[in-house]
Amino acid sequence: MDIILTGASGFLGRNFLLRAPADWRILALYRNDAAFPQFVCDLQRPNVAAAQCDLADAAQVAALAGRYGREWEGCLYLSAKVDIPWSVREPKEDLLHNTVPLLNLLEAFHFGRFVYFSSGAVYDGLKGEVDARTPISPTLPYAISKLACERYIEFHHHRRHSIDNYLIARFFGAYGPYEAPHKIYTRLVRAFAMEGRRTYGIYGDGRNLIDAMYVDDATDGIRRMLTGNHWNATLNLAVGLPLTIEELVHQAAEALGAAPVQVEKQGVAHENIEFRASTREMKEWYGFEPRIPLSQGLPRLRDFLISEPARKL
Repeated sequence: MDIILTGASGFLGRNFLLRAPADWRILALYRNDAAFPQFVCDLQRPNVAAAQCDLADAAQVAALAGRYGREWEGCLYLSAKVDIPWSVREPKEDLLHNTVPLLNLLEAFHFGRFVYFSSGAVYDGLKGEVDARTPISPTLPYAISKLACERYIEFHHHRRHSIDNYLIARFFGAYGPYEAPHKIYTRLVRAFAMEGRRTYGIYGDGRNLIDAMYVDDATDGIRRMLTGNHWNATLNLAVGLPLTIEELVHQAAEALGAAPVQVEKQGVAHENIEFRASTREMKEWYGFEPRIPLSQGLPRLRDFLISEPARKL
């Protein structure tokens, strides 16, 4: 398969490249990560090429299409500006950061298969189990911009015909090697396994829900979607068995050999998440079920961080 991968230098992009089928030709797009070309070189896979492109710049995207061709078998779209507090402060900029790059790409290329990574945040404000049939009306700016992107993909499929087949994956997040240092999983590993702490501070009452999927499972789900036969639909990509933030802290301490620990609560959480993902479509359409529990995933992340002493935490 020949695919374009956007957001290739990010956490999920790097992990996907590490596990992508060896016979896939992948054009891995990145914006400004100076270390990414070396990462691709170290893969020693001639079928993977790194290309620098700011998708927000229509001229750069047009030049990319001119160089590599407009017609592609597939695209895995991982690019996103994910900063919920910032989206609340700067809703217009959040909308532009998330919609304009997508539209520029879809106006310059034609894809046979398009997998777009949306977000579980579109269920903002809901409670209980949610799926693609659940009525949604988010008020969080980041969720609004991701929902707008979903609609633009449907437009480009039905009206512009720049996408033959699409999947919208409402992603509930993952953790593992190469994740951003500010993510809670890396902070938990640093606190309990590397700093020897026995307390951990959280914002809010600790009841917010979080879906803990290890990145190897996430990349397995991606591969199944790209090679599957079910298209032109929306689904959730999640474990479907969320933990509260307080439960996550205690389970992380147990997995990392630091239990018992004390949870210190302060302030107000940025989000109030009370919904959980239905995973029915991933099971029925692709035979996908996550396999790696937190008790195995967090030690793997710990080992990665310890083996990367130069990595900025």
